[in-house]
Amino acid sequence: MRKVATSSPYTWIMEDFFKGKFIRTYKRTGFHGYKRYLPLKSIYTLLDTTNIKHPRFLRNRLSYVDVEFIEGRNIDNEFDRNKLLNIFCSTVFELSKINYSSVLKHLPYLDNTGFYNDNIKNLILVMDKLSNYQTFERIGLRKDMIVSLASIELDNTRPMVFIHGDFNIGNIIERNNEFYIIDWELATVGDIAYEIALHLVLVTYSEEQRNQIFERVAQALNVDKEILIRDVNTYIRFEMTRRCFLKMNRAINLARRGKPFDDMLLDAYKYYTGICKNKILLDDIRATLRDLYKG
Repeated sequence: MRKVATSSPYTWIMEDFFKGKFIRTYKRTGFHGYKRYLPLKSIYTLLDTTNIKHPRFLRNRLSYVDVEFIEGRNIDNEFDRNKLLNIFCSTVFELSKINYSSVLKHLPYLDNTGFYNDNIKNLILVMDKLSNYQTFERIGLRKDMIVSLASIELDNTRPMVFIHGDFNIGNIIERNNEFYIIDWELATVGDIAYEIALHLVLVTYSEEQRNQIFERVAQALNVDKEILIRDVNTYIRFEMTRRCFLKMNRAINLARRGKPFDDMLLDAYKYYTGICKNKILLDDIRATLRDLYKG
């Protein structure tokens, strides 16, 4: 068994000599500091009721779950955006048809506001555990930037749907002119506005293409387009804040150990400039970390 470079720290590839197939093996809990709301087996059971091409669920083990490894090629950043838009929207439509009532009892929230605030609560729990707030404040990041997000109201008349939770270019495999959606370990029942927001944070579209996404989703789910846009923007701010804190925390930890951290810092700074009113230059942040944790 060998570990491979993927977005998940718990993804492995192993060869099953009895079946002659490659298997992706996921640790059952603890993904990225978030609680698992739905068992992976339940997720794949629900996916089997759709037309979405996805890996097959293979077996449960004591601490891991095995699913089919899809052989093919990842699409890249040069992939046609109109085609990607169609893949995203068609996947969203299929997911929105899922009858998830049998698994809803496993969720700690019953509406979009509950889903949104639960994500904020989970982020605060993770940040409190990391305990780097004092350093964050020196570079303009404060805990109240996370806490204040909980005061924003969302549309609870919009129905909750099944969502992928990490729909980006790296999770789409092309094989024989068909597209498979992989990495369902963050899938759950939640707000479609979050699914769109996360996708727009991770994928660059033109304004016209972004508007197409809003138009098509609003029409398919019979929801108000303008309110959907408003709530997507709220989730975009949350997601950028989340990524900024977690990536900056990684840069701090690297600096503390005297290791290179510039690549991680550049990644964090991309989100930093979108959430901080008082911009601090990247050079100033780099100097602050080196001052705090110099080799």
